[in-house]
Amino acid sequence: MTAPQATAPKRRKRPAPKIRENLPAPQTEEGLLFTYTPYEAARWAPFSGRTIADMIARREIDYVFNGRDNYLTGAQIVALVERYTIKPFAKPSRAAA
Repeated sequence: MTAPQATAPKRRKRPAPKIRENLPAPQTEEGLLFTYTPYEAARWAPFSGRTIADMIARREIDYVFNGRDNYLTGAQIVALVERYTIKPFAKPSRAAA
């Protein structure tokens, strides 16, 4: 007779985040004031939805808190993209001798 085998506890799978369809682009007039979840904002931002959610948790970026959930407005997404955009290097002009 053998001893019973220990089993690992079952892990709960998180449901996939819900992403609404037909969202206005953040750069549009309507989109600047529209609120997006971090996973919806990832479509236009240089980060994944999980990374944006982590940045919000660490308070690294501006966000909107409605008492339960965290959101980003279109203006905040545009600012986030501009903040992490690398500008091309311009060579300095030659000094006159």
